[in-house]
Amino acid sequence: MDKINVLVVDDKKIIRDLFDYILGYHGHHITAVSNGTDAIEAVIQNQFDVVFLDIVMPGTDGVTVLERFKEIKPQMPVVMMSGYSVKAKQERVAELGAVTCLRKPFEMDEVAEVLKVALGKEIQE
Repeated sequence: MDKINVLVVDDKKIIRDLFDYILGYHGHHITAVSNGTDAIEAVIQNQFDVVFLDIVMPGTDGVTVLERFKEIKPQMPVVMMSGYSVKAKQERVAELGAVTCLRKPFEMDEVAEVLKVALGKEIQE
C-alpha cells in the first residue's frame, strides 16, 4: 500500500495528534502545524499528497491559507475542517476547490472516505 504525505493544520493539538496517531501508525508521513503561517511555509518547502486544514484558527484563518495554497500548488487536494457553523466560509472554500469540509468532531472512517475521494484511491488508515 502506498504511503502518503499529509499536512494537518489545526490550532488544536488533539486534532493534530489524532491524525498523527491514526495515519502515522500505518506508516503515513504526517506533518502537523498549528497556524496558517507555518502551513504556508510547509507547503512551499514540501510536497504533500493531501492537506487537512482547519477553517477557524487564530491569526490567519483557513480560507486565507487555502487561497494561498491554490496560488502555490493549485492541484494539491485540501480538505477543510470545522467545528463551527461557518456557512459563508464553507461556501468560499468550495468555490476555491476544497475537496470537502469535515465537520468536527468526525470519525476516522470519515477521514478514510475523504482521503479516497481526494486521492482517487483507498489508503491504509
